[in-house]
Amino acid sequence: MALAFCTKHLIWLQGALRELVKESIPSAMFTDNQSAIDIGHNCKVNDRSKHIDLAYHFTRERIEDGTVILLHIPSSENVADICTKGLKRPIIEYLCTKIFGTK
Repeated sequence: MALAFCTKHLIWLQGALRELVKESIPSAMFTDNQSAIDIGHNCKVNDRSKHIDLAYHFTRERIEDGTVILLHIPSSENVADICTKGLKRPIIEYLCTKIFGTK
Protein backbone atom coordinates (compact mmCIF):
# COMPACT_ATOMS: atom_id res chain seq x y z
CA MET A 1 0.00 0.00 0.00
CA ALA A 2 2.97 2.30 0.56
CA LEU A 3 3.84 1.84 -3.11
CA ALA A 4 0.37 3.06 -4.11
CA PHE A 5 0.75 6.11 -1.85
CA CYS A 6 4.15 6.86 -3.38
CA THR A 7 2.72 6.45 -6.89
CA LYS A 8 0.02 9.05 -6.18
CA HIS A 9 2.62 11.54 -4.99
CA LEU A 10 4.87 10.80 -7.95
CA ILE A 11 2.02 11.44 -10.40
CA TRP A 12 1.36 14.77 -8.70
CA LEU A 13 5.05 15.74 -8.91
CA GLN A 14 5.16 14.75 -12.58
CA GLY A 15 2.17 17.02 -13.23
CA ALA A 16 3.88 19.93 -11.52
CA LEU A 17 7.10 19.28 -13.44
CA ARG A 18 5.17 18.97 -16.72
CA GLU A 19 3.87 22.51 -16.22
CA LEU A 20 7.46 23.76 -16.01
CA VAL A 21 9.13 21.60 -18.66
CA LYS A 22 6.13 21.03 -20.97
CA GLU A 23 6.91 17.34 -21.57
CA SER A 24 6.30 14.04 -19.85
CA ILE A 25 9.24 12.50 -17.99
CA PRO A 26 9.09 8.87 -16.82
CA SER A 27 10.11 8.44 -13.20
CA ALA A 28 11.60 5.52 -11.30
CA MET A 29 10.47 4.36 -7.88
CA PHE A 30 12.72 2.16 -5.80
CA THR A 31 11.39 -0.50 -3.44
CA ASP A 32 13.06 -3.24 -1.44
CA ASN A 33 9.91 -5.38 -1.51
CA GLN A 34 10.17 -8.06 -4.22
CA SER A 35 6.51 -9.04 -3.72
CA ALA A 36 5.36 -5.48 -4.42
CA ILE A 37 7.41 -5.45 -7.62
CA ASP A 38 5.98 -8.80 -8.70
CA ILE A 39 2.40 -7.74 -8.01
CA GLY A 40 2.99 -4.43 -9.77
CA HIS A 41 4.23 -6.10 -12.94
CA ASN A 42 1.88 -9.11 -13.04
CA CYS A 43 -1.89 -8.98 -12.94
CA LYS A 44 -2.69 -11.96 -10.77
CA VAL A 45 -5.08 -12.59 -7.93
CA ASN A 46 -4.66 -15.44 -5.49
CA ASP A 47 -5.45 -16.13 -1.83
CA ARG A 48 -2.51 -14.00 -0.67
CA SER A 49 -3.18 -10.98 -2.87
CA LYS A 50 -6.99 -10.82 -3.00
CA HIS A 51 -7.11 -8.31 -0.11
CA ILE A 52 -5.39 -5.65 -2.20
CA ASP A 53 -7.80 -2.91 -3.20
CA LEU A 54 -8.05 -0.44 -6.07
CA ALA A 55 -4.85 1.37 -5.11
CA TYR A 56 -2.88 -1.64 -6.34
CA HIS A 57 -4.60 -1.46 -9.72
CA PHE A 58 -3.79 2.26 -9.98
CA THR A 59 -0.07 1.53 -9.46
CA ARG A 60 -0.09 -1.39 -11.89
CA GLU A 61 -1.78 0.75 -14.58
CA ARG A 62 0.86 3.47 -14.16
CA ILE A 63 3.60 0.84 -14.57
CA GLU A 64 1.92 -0.56 -17.69
CA ASP A 65 1.49 2.83 -19.35
CA GLY A 66 5.13 3.76 -18.68
CA THR A 67 4.44 6.67 -16.34
CA VAL A 68 6.29 4.91 -13.52
CA ILE A 69 9.23 2.53 -13.63
CA LEU A 70 9.54 0.20 -10.63
CA LEU A 71 13.06 -0.84 -9.63
CA HIS A 72 14.46 -3.01 -6.85
CA ILE A 73 16.89 -1.63 -4.29
CA PRO A 74 18.48 -3.86 -1.64
CA SER A 75 17.44 -3.08 1.94
CA SER A 76 21.05 -2.38 2.82
CA GLU A 77 21.08 0.52 0.29
CA ASN A 78 17.58 1.90 0.92
CA VAL A 79 18.03 5.37 2.46
CA ALA A 80 14.28 5.63 3.16
CA ASP A 81 14.75 3.04 5.93
CA ILE A 82 16.24 5.80 8.11
CA CYS A 83 12.76 7.32 8.38
CA THR A 84 10.73 4.11 8.50
CA LYS A 85 12.66 1.57 10.60
CA GLY A 86 14.57 1.38 13.85
CA LEU A 87 18.14 0.81 12.67
CA LYS A 88 21.41 0.26 14.48
CA ARG A 89 23.91 3.11 14.57
CA PRO A 90 26.41 1.67 12.02
CA ILE A 91 23.64 1.23 9.45
CA ILE A 92 22.36 4.76 10.07
CA GLU A 93 25.87 6.16 9.68
CA TYR A 94 26.36 4.27 6.41
CA LEU A 95 23.04 5.48 4.99
CA CYS A 96 23.79 9.06 6.10
CA THR A 97 27.00 8.96 4.06
CA LYS A 98 24.90 8.00 1.04
CA ILE A 99 22.59 10.96 1.66
CA PHE A 100 25.08 13.66 2.62
CA GLY A 101 28.29 12.31 1.10
CA THR A 102 30.19 12.61 4.41
CA LYS A 103 29.99 11.26 7.96
